[in-house]
Amino acid sequence: MKILISIVLIVCGLYAQTFEDAVKKFNNKEYVEAYEIFSDLALNNDSNAQYNLALMNYKGLGVNQNKQLAFFWYDKAAESNNLQAINNLAQMYLFGEGGVKKDKLKAKELYTKAAEAGYAMAQLNLAFLLEESVDKEELKQSFYWYEKAALQGVIPAQNNLGKLYSLGIGVKSDKKRAVYWFTQAANANDPIAQANLAVMYLKGDGVDVDVDIAVKLLRKSAEQGNLASMLQLGEMFGNGNIVTQDYKEAFYWYDKALKMHDNVTALFHVGLYYYKGYGVPVDEEKGLSLLTQAKDKGYKRAENFFKLNNK
Repeated sequence: MKILISIVLIVCGLYAQTFEDAVKKFNNKEYVEAYEIFSDLALNNDSNAQYNLALMNYKGLGVNQNKQLAFFWYDKAAESNNLQAINNLAQMYLFGEGGVKKDKLKAKELYTKAAEAGYAMAQLNLAFLLEESVDKEELKQSFYWYEKAALQGVIPAQNNLGKLYSLGIGVKSDKKRAVYWFTQAANANDPIAQANLAVMYLKGDGVDVDVDIAVKLLRKSAEQGNLASMLQLGEMFGNGNIVTQDYKEAFYWYDKALKMHDNVTALFHVGLYYYKGYGVPVDEEKGLSLLTQAKDKGYKRAENFFKLNNK
């Protein structure tokens, strides 16, 4: 679960000139000056200024990070029914931040309040929370809130809605609807959705098999740093079962995965490719060094390599 805190500065016309000045200073990274103006407005019960003040305390902008003070101002803004503040206050209860004890029920209550008022971020977070449950009714509610947020254009909600349709969680499995929602998020350049949609095209789930589209999606996802997509591309081009074998491209993705994520599967394959000269000049010494590292991390294929090659 990845709960999302709202980090968007609220901009409004209330106390127009002063508030706008504060926003301009914030956008210009003149945080100290912005903080001072928001403080004056917050003391006059401006809930938007209270929210912004809380955000700056939470992030340590213009002031030393102070989550207790952030909690105080989120709570004040929430009293005025500021939906972004209610969402962020829920997160602080969920994780026990700002000097309060973890309180999942309180977090759920606050997320529900903001979600029912139509705040999309809270709908997403409530869906995240409910998806952790094994209770069928709560899983149905998770689907309900993902759909609400997805229809408001929230990209992670669109991806997760696709996942629930694909797996039949909280709703009857519908591969075509899964493809539809994965596509919505993938078109918005979400790397996880691109990877999920690629799998649908590879398997022919809810759509005709199309390896070319799948590879295109995986490349887009991998270029954004998605580890699963990098490893999938490495495996596909290394094996050459469903695409033309291309050791150079396979090495490229395994090497990228290793450098970006320090992934042990990538470590093994980069080592093997150096040792064998697959897509890269042979370098047995470097290959053995990397393979040894993979073995020392408990990677079974690396252990088998050394057994088979008497190394």
